[in-house]
Parts: sequence; structure tokens; C-alpha cells
Amino acid sequence: MLKDEDFYNLVNKKIVKHSELVVLFFEDCNLNCIFCPQNHTSKIGADRDSIISKVPGIVNYINNNPSLDFYLHIMGGELFQDKFIEKDFLIYYGEFIDLIKNQVQPNKKLHFCFITNLVYNNIDAVINFCEKYNLKISVSYDMNGRFNTNQLILFKENIEKVSKYIRLISLVITKQNISSLIKGDEYFEYLYSKYLCSWDKMLPSVGFNEHLMPKESELLEFYKTLADKYPLCTNMESFLSDSENTMTCTRGNSYTVMADGSKAKGCSGAVLLTDTNTTKNNLESTIIMQKYISQKNCFSCEYYSKCSFSCFINNEYKNMVRDIDGCVFKEVFKYVESKQKS
Repeated sequence: MLKDEDFYNLVNKKIVKHSELVVLFFEDCNLNCIFCPQNHTSKIGADRDSIISKVPGIVNYINNNPSLDFYLHIMGGELFQDKFIEKDFLIYYGEFIDLIKNQVQPNKKLHFCFITNLVYNNIDAVINFCEKYNLKISVSYDMNGRFNTNQLILFKENIEKVSKYIRLISLVITKQNISSLIKGDEYFEYLYSKYLCSWDKMLPSVGFNEHLMPKESELLEFYKTLADKYPLCTNMESFLSDSENTMTCTRGNSYTVMADGSKAKGCSGAVLLTDTNTTKNNLESTIIMQKYISQKNCFSCEYYSKCSFSCFINNEYKNMVRDIDGCVFKEVFKYVESKQKS
């Protein structure tokens, strides 16, 4: 195996040019999604001092990184719960934003994006917050395992109110969501018609239900469905592109801080993953990237320059049903090519 620095130099063209910062304020949440690994009763990080304490590390990272564009994804738990708004947490979030803006070098372009489930009543306060700080939000939606009936009703009401502030709709690639997508989900069709949609890989973790993890053959059908019906989903960009693409994973140019203030090496998934084919240290280094590229024969693949790769953490799940001969992504490229020719 190559040293991390040597490997990053080898795949330099695949590393994203912008930098991503994932900032987990706290895990306290008002939902209990079946695929989420967080402890939603935890109070760690849910106070002003903990939120503001994350600023110095972020500022230091940005000022010492050669990138000019920085995407800060701020998440919980659920940051906009009514109880936190009532306790003036929006003031803390604003203070967090202002401190970073005032301390980073003027040539650095910052993109703040808050992630939310939209299940709360004080939506006007959130709208005012977005307006004041010129923010976009990422909204989480899933056909299965997320909302009960009343929560979904509230979600649908709120999404109409915050429509102009939505950056994208984020979903999780579970076996159940794939099934619903293929059968057809009316509300997803509606969201797709209005917003950019992006599907996140399923990350196995503590308490993980293995019945959520799709087989490779199901993943292939998922991507074929996107190609046929939902080509504007971000997941299809590399398959439909005529140019070279970086990988979607931001390893090599990212910073992740957890609720307790600890820094996650590699990515947050490296902290959460259980039932893996490798050790935790390997999850945090480039070893899992090198394993993936070796297993999939990426360097000899005709689609290498276009491919954005899969999630390296997801690929390390030891109970993954690998019922595809070769690489799922390569088969998707072939499928898209055949569609374009026919």
C-alpha cells in the first residue's frame, strides 16, 4: 500500500478542488429514522459554548487550505427543533457564522448549508434566519423509515414555505427506498420536479439493520431507474458527463468535527462504521480507497476519468451482498451508453 500523500498525488485529478467541512453541532433530534446511527437523546454539544468552540479549528483549517471554495455543511440531530429555537439557538448559529466570516482570509469563499428534516412548527423563525444570513438548506426526505403520518403532513406544509431557500433534497439509498422509487413515489416525483435531488449511500453503524442495505444488483437497478426517469439527480452527473470528473467523496480535502469537538479522520463514516472488512485506522486512511481501486480495477477501466467512485466506507461493509460480476458503476456507464446509442 502507498503512503497517504503518495496515493493522493497519484489520484490528484480525482480529488475535489473545493473543500468540504462537515460540522456536527449535536445529535439531539425529534425524529428516529431507522437508518440513522446517531444517539438522538444525547445532549452533547447542544449549548452555545460547544457550538462556538468549533470555530477556531474551522478557521485554522480554512486559512491553511489552498482551496478557495469551502462548503460548510452544518448538521445535527435536528438544529431547528422548536425547543432550540425557543432557547435562542438561532442566535448561536448566527454568531458561529459571523465569527468564521470575520476570521477567515478575504479570498476564501464560504458556502454555509444547514441540513434539516423540516419537522417543526416555528418555520417562520427558520425562514427569517435563512433570509438574514443568505442561507440555503438541505432537506432530508425518504419514502420509508423517516416520518410518521403527522410528521409527513408537517413536512409537506413546511417545504412549501421554505421553497426558495432549498438547495437540495437529500435521500438515503436503502433497499426500501429503492423499491419505492422503482414502483413510483408520487411525492418524490413532485420534489424531483422542483428541486435538485441527491441520494446518499447507506452507512452501516452501531445498531445497524442489515435488511436496509441493498444488494449490488439492487443498486444497479436503482441507478438504471435514475438514468431512465430521474437523470437530473446529482448521482447521475458523472454517468452523463462527457468530461473528466472528480470523485464525490471529499477525502483529501475535507474537515469533519463531531458533536464532542473531536475531529474525524477520513470522514464521519469512519467513526460510525461497524462490521467492516478492515480496521478503524485503515478506515481513516487512504487504505480503503486503495483497496476499492484495486478491487474494481479502476486504473484499467475505460470509464476511470469520468467515474466519481462509490462511497469507500459503504464498500467496506463486510456483509454487503456482492452479486454483480465486476463493478456496479461500470455496468451503469455501459447502460447509459447503450441508451444514448439506441
